[in-house]
Amino acid sequence: MNSTVTLEIPNKLKTKLYILILFILFNGCQDTNIQTNVEDDIFKLLPSRNKYVAGEKIQLQFQGKNNNSFLWLSTAFGSTMLTPAEEKDNLTFTFPISFSQKSGSCYWRLVNDEKILLEGEVYILPNTEKTISLESFLGPKRIAAGGTDFSMLVAAPTDMYDNVLGDSTEINIHYQFKNDIEKATAYLRNGIGWKNIYSPHNSGRMLITTSHKGQSSKEMTTIVNPANAMDFNISYSRNHNYADGNQMITFTSDVIMDTFGNTVSDGTLVTFFVKNSTGALLKTHGTTINGIAKGSLLHPDKPEIWSVTAYITGTAKSNSLAVRFAPAVKDFKIGYTEDARTISIHQMQSFMGQLAPDGILVALEIRDEKGILLETMRATSREGEVRFILSKDFYSSGNYQLRFSAAGIIKRKEVTLQ
Repeated sequence: MNSTVTLEIPNKLKTKLYILILFILFNGCQDTNIQTNVEDDIFKLLPSRNKYVAGEKIQLQFQGKNNNSFLWLSTAFGSTMLTPAEEKDNLTFTFPISFSQKSGSCYWRLVNDEKILLEGEVYILPNTEKTISLESFLGPKRIAAGGTDFSMLVAAPTDMYDNVLGDSTEINIHYQFKNDIEKATAYLRNGIGWKNIYSPHNSGRMLITTSHKGQSSKEMTTIVNPANAMDFNISYSRNHNYADGNQMITFTSDVIMDTFGNTVSDGTLVTFFVKNSTGALLKTHGTTINGIAKGSLLHPDKPEIWSVTAYITGTAKSNSLAVRFAPAVKDFKIGYTEDARTISIHQMQSFMGQLAPDGILVALEIRDEKGILLETMRATSREGEVRFILSKDFYSSGNYQLRFSAAGIIKRKEVTLQ
């Protein structure tokens, strides 16, 4: 007779059994995670520098073996992907020359199956031990004397790979003016160094150059022009004081200077303004040569008093001169034909009894017998004589009033035209 034995497990034992099963399951899951982490930690960066000099060979080595891995590089100049050279259990990545010669930060990422395993940064310094190029710029090329105006000097040194040098790099500056040579220093900031070169009080030519570690820039030049002109005096010269409308009067400035005693630049424009006795304005121009400007005008053809003042626009003016012109023609005679249609002004003699020079302006006003102005005729003298013809086509027979004006002399006549 078979009998069945039923094993009863105590409650306490059941509890322990459940705990054991859970512990086994937990440890199994934990082993799987560890394996995954081990898979992630296969790749390790071998000891290496994180700073290099431009032009050096740069390599990153990783412990691991996997042909599906690549290194992604990124700089300010672009990005690229590198495939490894596999040696035993190591992966070696060599930076291309286009990346290893450019200074700055280079970011890298080790990627496997689209998964970033490791990442970091390499910093490449400019190569200051090899040939340096020193570009320098200066401007403006012309400044005003006096110590307030300046030219700015900008220097941009680079290494042989055209990398800008680091901040605080020292740039030596030399500048020469007349017999003095001075030195100064500029320090790079964000790749460039600069310095303001202020003008001296004297005008002239200033030479400037920069240098760094034996490498010098080209010679640069800035011209120190005189500052704004100060007020000045003028004078005049002429052959005589007669208003003959023939000779020239010349106005001349003294040597025009600036505040610091520098003679103004050649070519400075000076304008001579002339106001005559009727309020009309005349002007003539002159440009300075060695600080002196000259301007000329023709004498008036009648007695005048001129007021003359010279100006340099916006900066300076001269004293005022009063110039008097005496009558050059003392008198003239008037002649008529029998029908009074042809009128001549003759025997116009000048101040020495000579014939008045050609070009004396004679004006003839013609009025009817009621005094209404009909026409003003003008002509210039030739060999001391002027003629007017009153045509029958315009002037019918009758009485007319004539007014003659020449060299400031005025005469009136009444005529009857036939």
